[in-house]
Amino acid sequence: MPRFEERLFIAGQFVEGNGEKLDVVNPATKEKIAAVHVAGTKEVDLAVEAAETAWPAWAEGDAGVRTKALFRLAELIEANGPEIALVQTTEMGKSITESGYDIAASASMFRYFAGFADKISGRTTNIPGFLGMEIRQPYGVTAGIIPWNAPLVMVTMKVAPALAAGNASIIKTSEKSPLTALVIARLAKEAGVPDGILSILSGGRDTGAIIASHMKIRKISFTGSTLAGKAVAQAAARSNLKACTLELGGKSPVVVFDDCDLDDAVEKIQIGFNVTSGQVCIAGTRIYVQDTIFDEFSKRLVASLEKMQVGDPQDQNSFSGPQVDAIQYENVLRYLDIGKKEGKVLTGGTAGDQKGYFVKPTIFIDVPDDAVINKEEIFGPVAILHKFTSEDDALKRANDTEYGLSSYVFTKNLTRAIKFAKGMEAGTVGVNVTLMANYNLAFGGWKGSGLGREFGQHGVESYTQIKTVFMR
Repeated sequence: MPRFEERLFIAGQFVEGNGEKLDVVNPATKEKIAAVHVAGTKEVDLAVEAAETAWPAWAEGDAGVRTKALFRLAELIEANGPEIALVQTTEMGKSITESGYDIAASASMFRYFAGFADKISGRTTNIPGFLGMEIRQPYGVTAGIIPWNAPLVMVTMKVAPALAAGNASIIKTSEKSPLTALVIARLAKEAGVPDGILSILSGGRDTGAIIASHMKIRKISFTGSTLAGKAVAQAAARSNLKACTLELGGKSPVVVFDDCDLDDAVEKIQIGFNVTSGQVCIAGTRIYVQDTIFDEFSKRLVASLEKMQVGDPQDQNSFSGPQVDAIQYENVLRYLDIGKKEGKVLTGGTAGDQKGYFVKPTIFIDVPDDAVINKEEIFGPVAILHKFTSEDDALKRANDTEYGLSSYVFTKNLTRAIKFAKGMEAGTVGVNVTLMANYNLAFGGWKGSGLGREFGQHGVESYTQIKTVFMR
């Protein structure tokens, strides 16, 4: 087993924390693999002070320096891909194959946002007697609080646009998967990112609360549950009214019409709620199937799940691995027990047979629309199949949720596809596809699934403030 970095990364150095440590456990084996240092008030203050010192030169200097550093970091991520993939898979159970995909995605994101460093612009307008301008400037000290389900991609999507726009970034990792980001910290220093521009802090809720309420942090981006996101927004408002981007939970619907390519739909939907063992915010878990194909679709989906390999995440043949830890494992099992009272198990419904925190992919049927398992985000490999008869009924039921992160529809009918693309109440709609988010296009939620947008031009501009200038 590799030796993991356990310290905090502040001002370009790995340093010890406040004396408290948090154990990190391999969820596939239940074995402790590390004990990371925790950041308290002192450590957060040190990270903020380092950021305050470093960011003005980073922002006001040649944008090409930022571009060069981020491009170099992308190269280093690729060069160190096997190490990063192993760390991520070991600490949170994501399959080694999927971790490999994350390496490519992370490197591509750093390159994409590196290209924005010298392209952030404002606008001018014609006001009689004046030169009127809007200019974009960085916030300076920014923070990101990331979840445990995709540590590499999450640290990338917070850090890359923030640094490209000229900010410093302080990242608080999840206590469940803090190790991957510490590798990125080491590589960022090697890439030439100045000391203080990037800090990586480990810790739990207390550390997150310190960051969210810090008076010298001007912008925060949070990804996690809706409940935690509300707490971050409240802390941000009560302190210095810092700007917030919130990417929160989901309970995404999938609507399947009888004119779709059935085999293609089954494959994409099966992947859509089982990738990362179902621990994905945009997973399509409420599946509405037209009555004319319900039985055949159900049969094919069950067959697909029963062929899928769930096991050792370091095995190249495993599609998915365990739940991230004992807490998440027990929570999913609790929902399975609730589901057995609210509906019928079509397949799965139990814990896995392996040593670690494994759960069998599960499908429920005959579940009321107002059932707990149909309303609440389970964040595990669990889906509910529903039957519908009309387009309007399907659309109404798909939108009957407080979440609005992603929605999906499978059909070959162009008119229907347009109707659902416009009518589904979500920040992202996939037509004949699931699990789509790409750094080229804005990503974020409607309703209770968040505020603001990440990715694309919107994402990098969210790390800037607009200033209006009148000159005569």
